[in-house]
Amino acid sequence: AVTGIGEVYLPLEGFIDVEAERARLTKEISNTRIEVKKCEGKLGNASFVDRAPPEVVEQEKARLEDWKAKLVQLGEMLAALG
Repeated sequence: AVTGIGEVYLPLEGFIDVEAERARLTKEISNTRIEVKKCEGKLGNASFVDRAPPEVVEQEKARLEDWKAKLVQLGEMLAALG
């Protein structure tokens, strides 16, 4: 699990339904990819970047980085399930 203060690793074997967790992670990865595409679309739109206040553009860039980091974490979690 990822928390605000770090990552915690617990052996999951016997505690969770691996197939259900794999399905959940796959769905979350799909949803996260959609969010990444939304952010990339906004930031790739010259009209948005030119007209939006600089703090809004920076906020969108930060959101994109957060979504990308989450995507990496989810991929690692899915890979760890085997």
